[in-house]
Amino acid sequence: MENDTPKVRWLGIKCPRCRRELNSWDEKVSRALGYLKYSVCEDCICKEYGSGKDELRLTMSRYFGVRPCFGI
Repeated sequence: MENDTPKVRWLGIKCPRCRRELNSWDEKVSRALGYLKYSVCEDCICKEYGSGKDELRLTMSRYFGVRPCFGI
């Protein structure tokens, strides 16, 4: 069975809050949550919403239909 989930890509862009390099998953989550000017990393989003990565990923999948990229 093939995995049709896109693989994570590193974007060469830094998170404006913590300076960590962003990847395609960070960008997807940022857009879904309305970060229109700048994408923010998953860690900073988790801190802002007071949730863990697993909880954030489950929420993104359930309510926004956004699934994590393969390989993160």
